[in-house]
Amino acid sequence: MQLSNYIEHARNREYMSGIDRDKLRVKQTAEVFTPTPLVQEMLDKLEEQDPLIFSNPDKTFLDNSCGDGQFLSEVVIRKMERSGCSLEQALSTTYGVEFMEDNAIECRARLAGPNPTEDIIAIVENNIVHHDALTYHYQFGKEKERALFWYISKLNYNKLIWKLLKHLNRLLAMLMKL
Repeated sequence: MQLSNYIEHARNREYMSGIDRDKLRVKQTAEVFTPTPLVQEMLDKLEEQDPLIFSNPDKTFLDNSCGDGQFLSEVVIRKMERSGCSLEQALSTTYGVEFMEDNAIECRARLAGPNPTEDIIAIVENNIVHHDALTYHYQFGKEKERALFWYISKLNYNKLIWKLLKHLNRLLAMLMKL
C-alpha cells in the first residue's frame, strides 16, 4: 500500500467519525475528540524530545482512550514515514483501548487502511480492544507479554495541558448550546 493512500484514508474522515453523539452520550462518556492539527502538534513535541521515537519500527505505542484512532493513525503514519516500515510492522506495535464499542470499530477501520489484508485485519482486531481502560489487563491476546506504554512525560505538561483545556472548554461551550 502506498503511504499517500493510507494518509488519505486516515486523515480524511468526518469529525468524530460521523457517529451521532447526543447530549446525553457526551455527558455520560465525556467524549472529546482531538482535532488532527492538535494531534500533530502534540506528536511534534514528543518528537522534539526524542527525535528517533518514530524511526524505530519496534517502538510500542498505546492510547488507553483511543476513540476513533485519531492519535494512533498519526503514530502509524509517522512510523511508516520515519522508519520506512510497512503498515503491518507499524500496526504490530500500536495498541488502543476504547470504552465505546462504535469508536473501537471505527478505530480499527481507520487503522486498517483502505482495502486491508486479512493479516492487517487480524492485527487491528487484536491490538484495538473495546474495554474499560481502568480494568483492562493490557495483554492484547499475549499471555506473557505486556504492552509498553508511551508517555508524554518529557513534554512541557503545563503548555500542553493548557492548550488541551482551552480546546475542551470550547467544545463544552459548543455542547452547552445544543
